[in-house]
Parts: sequence; C-alpha cells; structure tokens
Amino acid sequence: MYKLCYILQVLLLCVFFGGALSACSDKKLYSTPEDLAGEKVGLLNVELPQDSLLDIMPGAELEEYGKFMQLFLDLNTGRCDAAVVDSAMAVEITGRNSEYVLIGNVCGSCYQAVVHESRCMHRVQYGITSLGWWENWKIRLERGLLNADAASLLLKGLYTTIVIFFFAAIFAVLLAALLTYMAIKHKWVYIYKPLSWMVSVLHDIPPVVLMMFFYYVVFVSSGLSGVVVSIIALGIYTSGSLYKIFKIHIMQVGKEQRESAFMLGLKERQVYRYVILPQALKSSMPLIAGELKLLLRSTSYAGYIAQKDLVKAADAIQSDTLEAFIPLLVVSLLYLLLSWAITELLYWLYKKLFVHG
Repeated sequence: MYKLCYILQVLLLCVFFGGALSACSDKKLYSTPEDLAGEKVGLLNVELPQDSLLDIMPGAELEEYGKFMQLFLDLNTGRCDAAVVDSAMAVEITGRNSEYVLIGNVCGSCYQAVVHESRCMHRVQYGITSLGWWENWKIRLERGLLNADAASLLLKGLYTTIVIFFFAAIFAVLLAALLTYMAIKHKWVYIYKPLSWMVSVLHDIPPVVLMMFFYYVVFVSSGLSGVVVSIIALGIYTSGSLYKIFKIHIMQVGKEQRESAFMLGLKERQVYRYVILPQALKSSMPLIAGELKLLLRSTSYAGYIAQKDLVKAADAIQSDTLEAFIPLLVVSLLYLLLSWAITELLYWLYKKLFVHG
C-alpha cells in the first residue's frame, strides 16, 4: 500500500511542480505578428518566401514543420514561441484547444499567427485570462481525461494492454518451461534444437521490430488480429530470457541434493517437485518479475501494428483535444500501477510458497 501512496505523491508533485513552472514563467508577450521579431516561429504549409516573413518578424528563427502534431507539441512545450499556419488550420487549433489564440494575419488573410493565451498581451492586460491555476487544470482534466471519449479510449487501451500482457506472459512461461524440460531431459532433440535456436535468435531482435515483422510479413495473409500477433511475438521474445533463467536456476541446484533425495526413496518427479523446483523458483523469482515488467513495457509497441493500446489511446486523445500532458500522465500512472501489481502478485506468490507454505 505504501508503494501506491508513493506513486500518488509523485503524481501530485509532478502536477504542482508543472503548475508552478507555468505560473512562474516570465516570457515576452505578443499582440501582433510584428512582436514575434527575434522569436522562434514554426511554419506549417506556408507557401511564402522566408524573406517576406522576416520583413514582418525581423530576426525571427523560422523552422518549417511537415506535421501538424509535431508543430503543436513544440508549441505546447515551448520549443517554439508561435506558429504561422493557414487560416483553416489556425481555426482548428483555437477551436480544439481554447488555450491558443490568434494575434493577427500574416501577409494577408491566408495565414494566421497562433500563440498560447499566456503569451497574448491583450488577454493578459485586460484580464481575459481570468481563470485561476486550479480552474485551468480542471479544464485540462475534463478535456484530456474526464470526457466520455477520452475515458472510453483509455479503458479500451487498458483492456488491450492487459489482454496482450496476460496471454503473452502465459505463452512465454509455457514455451520457456517446455524448452527447459527438453534441454534438461535431452528429449525430442530434433524439436528442441531448432526451437531453441529460433527463440534465441528472435530474442536478440528488438520487440517492436519483431512485432512488425510478424504482423506485416509472417502472418500478413493469415487473418490473425494484431492482438493475437502481439501475443505470439512478445511471448516468443520473452520466452528466450525466461528459458535461460529457468535452465540456469534448475541446473545450479547441487547434485548432492538430488542424490540425497533419491536415496530417501523419492521418485524423479517427486525430486523435481519437492527439492529442485522450489529452490530454483525461489532464487529466480526476482529475475522473472523483471522479465514480466519488461514484457509489460513492450506492450506499448502494439500501436505500431495498429492496435489501440494505452499509448495509442493517449495519442488519439492528444490528436482530438490537443492536450498532451494529461493523457500521457494518466497512461504513465496506469503503467506504474500495472507494474506495481505484478510485483505485489509475485511477492504474494513467494510468501504463499516459501513463507507460509
């Protein structure tokens, strides 16, 4: 429970620290495009010579963008001070996020300059920005989390992430256990050799590349959904490390213990069940927990094969509302909670098997 409280404290610190930074920022205010002289200005689909723009904004640092979201993210994080876009795009930005305002036309009525409301001189001087810090955060929460569309996207993304992780973990454990059994018992060599080689090779490939290769090449004509392909790819990837963990920790149990167990009249199956496997599991559990957490983090790559996981949900909310901080913060918190749940579950299993059992 204390870990959950620690996570919530970190969250509150992030929120208040971010608010303090935004409140304490002392930057230049703009009322017209001419005030952007010497500032960093992002351009998107502006078909004008830069010399014409520099005549209006002397000394401005102009940077052209190819994607709307990249320009907005830089504008939102302060990497650029203002944006010059076509009028239709400017209306879209200010309509989807009321924190951004227009400060005037640039070279006619085709292009508009867009800035954050805290940088607009008229809104600051005449008190148009009258909402307090907490009211602004309430609006951001409603826009990026509490509205029905955002909540639905996050719940669906959370469900997809949990499904991929749960079944990929089961598949990885079963495959690793099978490989370990065949390696120790020297059975089915003709199956074990190519299978272990395949798992070892695929484990050296980044999981995102492996998922894309399986989805767009291996199973491209199979009709399998991206969730199933993600489970297969991540299961195989994780089984490579779990197989090594299982094998090493089973083999490190001393021969003296095995021989003593046989001398006591235990059968081979009983030796593994009561002597070898409990010791191997006890020593390997921290490593297993680490691999399962790595598997959980790898589920964030499902968006690369068009799956609506948590990361994809945050990206969709960001695209719809132009609110980046809130959905990303919520997704980060959800991943922290899932990771904490894995740790607590394995700790409970450890106590059940080795402390109270």
